[in-house]
Amino acid sequence: MNGVAFIMMEYANNSLEIRGFLQLNSVLRKKYGSMPFYIDQDKPITGFDLATRLEIAHQEIEVIFVNGFVQALDFVIQPGDRVAFLPPGCPGPYRIALGFYGKNQRDETNFKNTRED
Repeated sequence: MNGVAFIMMEYANNSLEIRGFLQLNSVLRKKYGSMPFYIDQDKPITGFDLATRLEIAHQEIEVIFVNGFVQALDFVIQPGDRVAFLPPGCPGPYRIALGFYGKNQRDETNFKNTRED
């Protein structure tokens, strides 16, 4: 019974838990005072729109994590989700392991193989 009540309370929460990684951590911490921080959001929002609301330039974000899964910025975030912004610059092996490459093929900041054959 306690597990059911906990789940119902979790879904009733309309705030987004926001985090930043690497340099975005210090930028967001300076702007909002703590990490994570929470904002009210009562309807779905894309990563692009959330970044705009938080005044983060889109070129400063490579991918977002939503509830622990890598997503592109056009992903639709639901009220109650946990969101983390990750800027370009994450080392290569982690990019593949975490799934960045497949989520971000159209993004100019995405890792590209620049070696010419």
